[in-house]
Amino acid sequence: ADIYCVWSQQLTCEPAPCVNYPDEKCCDHDDSCHWDVTQSPALCKQKYCPSTYPTTQHVDPCNADGQCMWNSTTNECVDKVCNKMTECACKEDPDCFWNGVKCADKKYGECPVMDIILLLDGSGSMSRNFGRHPHGFYALVEILRDWVKTLPLTGEPAAAPILGGPATGGVRLGFVQFSGKNRGYPWPWSSGKSNAIETSGNTGTGGH
Repeated sequence: ADIYCVWSQQLTCEPAPCVNYPDEKCCDHDDSCHWDVTQSPALCKQKYCPSTYPTTQHVDPCNADGQCMWNSTTNECVDKVCNKMTECACKEDPDCFWNGVKCADKKYGECPVMDIILLLDGSGSMSRNFGRHPHGFYALVEILRDWVKTLPLTGEPAAAPILGGPATGGVRLGFVQFSGKNRGYPWPWSSGKSNAIETSGNTGTGGH
């Protein structure tokens, strides 16, 4: 089957919803679409809920699906997002958790304050092709981005103090690019300079 096409009710082949958006920015501006990184290269596709329950005849099955909820304002089935729920709706939904201030996904909502640091390869190998993807760093960021969207981020600015944190829990996320001395690729690419962490002679690959 062609992922760019669908068979319409008029028995004609039509462009699939969302696939005409040329990039992630345009795609994400449409609430019914998402940038699908499970394809290589990635492309814009209609989200699961509106594509599975497209009409008002699907209100009940939409609400019965744990991934979806019916939006009575826009009259469409949308992806369920706990952090957009009111306190009452949050407490009624078994998949969500009210932490005293805001609603969060239950998988993470009861976790304490957590700092996660991800080390990213900053060597020149990341600028090469990764499978069908034209750039390794872009491929890695695309995968991480979808994961980050599910986290209950605290919303703190990067300059916030390291110690402490909101009493209601949440995740703070940091990214560190590392490479051997003079082996990082330029960031931004046009600058000709690398911000990769340099390793000392006796540090090995761990950086410092």
